[in-house]
Amino acid sequence: MRRIRSLDFELEPSAVCIGKFDGIHRGHRLLIQAAKKTKLPVVMFTFESTRQNGIYSQAEKEDLAEKTGVDIFVSVPVTEAFRHMAPVEFVEQVLVQRCHAKEIFIGTDFCFGHNRSGNARMLKEWESTYSFHVHILEKLSLGGSEVSSTRIRSQLEKGEMGEVASLLGMPYFIQGEVVSGRHLGRTMEIPTANLIPAPGKILPPKGVYAIMLTVDGKIRKGVGNLGVKPTVSGNNPMGLEVWIFDFHEDIYGKKIRAHLVSYLRPERKFDSMDQLKEQISQDTIRAKEILSQPEAESLLLSLPD
Repeated sequence: MRRIRSLDFELEPSAVCIGKFDGIHRGHRLLIQAAKKTKLPVVMFTFESTRQNGIYSQAEKEDLAEKTGVDIFVSVPVTEAFRHMAPVEFVEQVLVQRCHAKEIFIGTDFCFGHNRSGNARMLKEWESTYSFHVHILEKLSLGGSEVSSTRIRSQLEKGEMGEVASLLGMPYFIQGEVVSGRHLGRTMEIPTANLIPAPGKILPPKGVYAIMLTVDGKIRKGVGNLGVKPTVSGNNPMGLEVWIFDFHEDIYGKKIRAHLVSYLRPERKFDSMDQLKEQISQDTIRAKEILSQPEAESLLLSLPD
């Protein structure tokens, strides 16, 4: 997938999906699926986010876009000049001149241009003027409510990981390079992989989770703690520490993706490392039970490679 992070580009004729795409949830994927049917290169056109509670980091979003079939990912910095573009300037200078958009895919609430003065209806009216076709897709609803990033963030904050997975179309994940910890897990004969979530990424509650991981393109299962390791002395950063079941390879420095499938319990401080080890054993039993259920097994089909 080609990745573009400025307005200095010019593409071949393309099918362009436009939006914020925070989470690339099931509603967003409908846009991508529709664009793929055109047989044109699929462009995801989005805006560089500065928000502090994104569902996924920029790197996670780009990698997920590639897994869902996007050919070109365009993330534009929202400069003052860009912010003050009139709707017609955005269409002419960006969609027509740079993207060479022939098919455009947007949601019903799409707005663009200075002060969000352009909308889906306006873009549709310009079809003949600029020789493109505009496809306006209705919002996807699940459980009687629209699928939205706001709804997903709300469920994430509650630790409702099953609901989050239903809305995203896959379990929520934290992705990154495995970093070296203090090797305390290894001393307890429970070697773990440590990930540091990207700054600004919204996280579910601190606690222990049943986890599915993608390591070297293969799906593994495990149990992990999201938090600051209160039993261990010192000022520990927020991180995800995962024990991967039946896995003994050295993966320091490798990029892995940890999907948080089910919330097991809150993070807590133990009086001793022996108590912690006993609790990990109990957490492991419960995580294995959850991950062996048909509902969890079916999630394997939704995980990208």
